[in-house]
Amino acid sequence: MGLVEDHLNDVRGQIASDDDVLSEARTRRNLVASIASGVDGYLRRFNSGSVAHGTVNHPVTDADGGIVIDRRKRPELGPSGEGPAGIVDEVCKLVGPKLRETYPDAQVNKSKRGLKVLFKEPMSNDHHPDDEQDPTVDLIVTLTREDGGLWIPNLDKDEWEPSGPETHTRLFTGGTRSLKALRARVIRLAKAWNKQWSQDNRILSSFNITALGWEHVTDSAVGLDEAVTSWFEYAADALNTANTKDPADVSDPIKLLKPRDKVVERLRKAADLMREAMENEDDAHLVQTNMSKVFRDYIDPPADSASSTAAAFREGAVGASKGGLVVGGGSTMKNTRSYGQHDGES
Repeated sequence: MGLVEDHLNDVRGQIASDDDVLSEARTRRNLVASIASGVDGYLRRFNSGSVAHGTVNHPVTDADGGIVIDRRKRPELGPSGEGPAGIVDEVCKLVGPKLRETYPDAQVNKSKRGLKVLFKEPMSNDHHPDDEQDPTVDLIVTLTREDGGLWIPNLDKDEWEPSGPETHTRLFTGGTRSLKALRARVIRLAKAWNKQWSQDNRILSSFNITALGWEHVTDSAVGLDEAVTSWFEYAADALNTANTKDPADVSDPIKLLKPRDKVVERLRKAADLMREAMENEDDAHLVQTNMSKVFRDYIDPPADSASSTAAAFREGAVGASKGGLVVGGGSTMKNTRSYGQHDGES
């Protein structure tokens, strides 16, 4: 294992989800779906999103799932009939009272796609003792669709739209155990990279990152360092030409969050830095410098770099003396970032 992979594994440790919080998120999702299954016309349920796909990072903010309504039992619903507002309200009224028997402060609200359930019972743990997590549940109420996939709500317009959440989960969790593990690690690292920018300045949705990971990571024999580096290269090349296709081939291509040239430029910069680091594994200083530029929130620059020194001055950790720079009582300056060891893939 080389230096690039060492740094990537350090990042993985920092973004690892907490097992107990992840377990609680699943419990909450399953309970909401179980209660919702009492609605008239219920056919089946499914899990979706990063928790179901095994690509969730810390913090665990939500767990996604859905229920499917059989249109043969509810023929009044659908694109040529009633919109989703009524059936979603029906499910909300069903879930709220029963859910509060277990979670007394729970609130059942609505989002664009269905129910947004808040539990008001935050959790803390040894892995992140200062960071309470209170995962919500997003439950979509869907309809069977003859042409494949499902009809999902757009409550903003009170309309039904085609999508393939069941197929997405099947595809994103398919393959051998080793392939699933590598794919999940690449996606988790790419999501962490993307999240370093503020919400309104990110270039890709988590779903787009996951779809690109599913397209690209097909060989479990490839090392993590090469898989991540080539993901950036693949994403830059693919998105320079067109938007990512829906893996389920039901919905329209996935929209970019920023103009194409900005998306490609940011991906290409990360790809070039990663590739240069890969090609210079014998130069620890260069590798850490490049990796700290790609994963700036997780990897410190080398201790003797200008950016590292400036950061230490801002934090009050470095002072000037006749002998040069000192830290605190006179120790030499070093990288003080700590790395988690827990791997939270599910």
